[in-house]
Amino acid sequence: MGQDGEEYPVLTLGQAPATASVRMAAAAIIATLAVVTLMVATHARDPMLVLPGFLPALASLTALADMLTAYLLWGQARAGEEPALAVLAVTYLGSAVLVAANAWLFPAAFFVAGGRLGEAAAWLWVFWHVLFAGGVTAYGLYPAAWSRPANFPRVARRSAGIMAILVVAAVTLARSGYLPALVGGARFHLPAFLLGVIPVAMVLAMVALAYGRRARTVLDTWLFVAMAGIWCDAALMHRGAGRFSVGWYAAHAVSLAASLAVLLGCLAEVNRLYGRLVWREARMNHANAHLRAVNSELSTIAERDALTQLLNRRAVLQHLSEHFEAWRLGDAPFGILMIDLDHFKTINDEWGHLAGDEVLAQVAARLRTAVRRSDVAGRYGGEEFLVVLPGTGAQGVRATAAKLLEAVRAMPFGYQDRPIPVTVSIGATCVDDKDADADSTIARADRALYAAKRDGRDRQVWADPAADQCA
Repeated sequence: MGQDGEEYPVLTLGQAPATASVRMAAAAIIATLAVVTLMVATHARDPMLVLPGFLPALASLTALADMLTAYLLWGQARAGEEPALAVLAVTYLGSAVLVAANAWLFPAAFFVAGGRLGEAAAWLWVFWHVLFAGGVTAYGLYPAAWSRPANFPRVARRSAGIMAILVVAAVTLARSGYLPALVGGARFHLPAFLLGVIPVAMVLAMVALAYGRRARTVLDTWLFVAMAGIWCDAALMHRGAGRFSVGWYAAHAVSLAASLAVLLGCLAEVNRLYGRLVWREARMNHANAHLRAVNSELSTIAERDALTQLLNRRAVLQHLSEHFEAWRLGDAPFGILMIDLDHFKTINDEWGHLAGDEVLAQVAARLRTAVRRSDVAGRYGGEEFLVVLPGTGAQGVRATAAKLLEAVRAMPFGYQDRPIPVTVSIGATCVDDKDADADSTIARADRALYAAKRDGRDRQVWADPAADQCA
């Protein structure tokens, strides 16, 4: 959830909308590439120092950048199960392979210079531009109706298969020697059909991005940078018309700069998406912690008696039922105490209901100090309390009742500096084999409580002195 309260969906590069800052950065890079191209164009044919290792080094960096971009896009495609992203990832992988092959076959770089190697490198440069533009076009025109996650595995396999065939075919044709010559006297001589094919392929790719996908996302924006780099590369290469010229060197440098810009731009966006995801996760964890605290508080409110802070009737009876079922399954016996304040109506009549509430709260406080932490005490209703004593035999039940009687007697009760005489009567019992359910045990304790009242109050009475209950 964002700072404005809006919840963010989990986005990939193919879904994240391009922000104004991303568009401005992409526009600035495109403008820079265009300015550099125009400045170099006037001196593109000027010869420079022959560095046979320049293209292998620069092309290797370009291939590495494209391979990392392919890896990044593939991870995004798998995360979002987006077939269109799979197509683009495979396109970048094919581009990386062709660029690497171009660097490997460049004359005098790794092998003795020869005409066939020179032609192969030149044709790979052509195939690379056409293949990349075609892949971007396929990505841009990929139908939205086919973008279902269920299509992702099939599209990924087919795209990889088609790209593998195209790359193998391109390398094979480039080295075959059957294609028209492109290099003569260290200059390029592009046939007329290639002069049309490459620009048309690049125009189609840019139209597909602009109108097929509306260039809405971060990835679409950075793909325009990639296409701008290819345009500048092709223009400088054509203008330079020869190897080791100013245009030739600048063309490969521009191509590398565009590839790095796309990679770094995508990495920056992934980092931003990850940061937003972490922030969202932290917010969700905070919200969950708050929700757990609220639920705990609500649970406490639902189980506690507001006046005495003991368990309420429903909660204490639930605990009693659980102990009864555990006892039926072989657990240790337990005892219960039914406690009632003596002459409570008189307290309310003579001192008022506020005084009666205060007495109930004070009795509850002393009850808590008289029982163990494992015992369960609750307000049964009105001035009655119920205490469940798990794993306690008859002797322990009687001892707890005596302790409670003494706790009530030990300290005088008072309200507004006026002493109030308070005693309690207790009915005690243990679970018995004759009990059909927990209500039977309560009924027996309740009878003992009324016997205590009848016998003079301020005392405990065992429910059935003749029975050897929970001995």
